Amino acid sequence: MAERYGIIVTLKVKEGKMEELLELSKGHFLRQHDGREPNATLASIVMPLPDDPNTIRYFEQWVSKEDYELHSNHENLQFFFGKAGPLLDGAPVIVEAPMIHYAK
Repeated sequence: MAERYGIIVTLKVKEGKMEELLELSKGHFLRQHDGREPNATLASIVMPLPDDPNTIRYFEQWVSKEDYELHSNHENLQFFFGKAGPLLDGAPVIVEAPMIHYAK
């Protein structure tokens, strides 16, 4: 068990743009975890549900709130939203909170 800080992000995607957003998302998370964003510990892409095919969610985690705050201004995030912004149908909904993390 470890204390962490994380976010759950919900994105509404324009019709026909999900595959493009998925590819951008994969690149974003690969960069996030290649050492560019210190203390990023976890990221998951929650795929669209059949009854909501234009919504995607992310689950992301850092060691601390301070690490998350660094992410919020990181060039990787700015690059991602620069490319992904035109694919979105509205602003992202972000829930951030302390977490208790368990891993095997």
